[in-house]
Amino acid sequence: MPSFPLPVVWTVMATISSLDIFLNIVKCLFIFYAVYFVVASVCFGAFRLSKFDGRMPFDFNTWIDFTKCCTNYTKGQLANLTSMGSTYFISTWFFTIFIRGRVWDYALTVTLLHIVITCLVMLSFPLTWSWWVCLAISVLLMIAIGEMVCCCCELRAKNKVIPE
Repeated sequence: MPSFPLPVVWTVMATISSLDIFLNIVKCLFIFYAVYFVVASVCFGAFRLSKFDGRMPFDFNTWIDFTKCCTNYTKGQLANLTSMGSTYFISTWFFTIFIRGRVWDYALTVTLLHIVITCLVMLSFPLTWSWWVCLAISVLLMIAIGEMVCCCCELRAKNKVIPE
């Protein structure tokens, strides 16, 4: 049976220690929540909301109801939706810069930890189906974009032409 060489990212990530994985998760959580709070505060100002209590990244109670079909959304609902989507998109780029491999793994881990932290902050489990749909779409886009960027960077590094 022929053996195929593993991509560079896989061989590097296969030799990473448990401590490095833990530190990468902490780094990703810090990046995720730093981006989330910055984006949430920008959305707070852009939508001219009356109060910012710091729970905006965890608020699933005032979420968009997709059954209303793009009408009668409050500014808070639009700010929540915009901040979640923007956070996942922006965090993708930071994950690819600082982690450089297995973005899918860290994206899923950070999202699962975000769900747990959200339940702890809000003291209830999110039952709003539209919140789950937005979360799933956001994490899937994060995985797809992050993995494509990592593959492109890997191919670029592999095919780099060194002038003589």
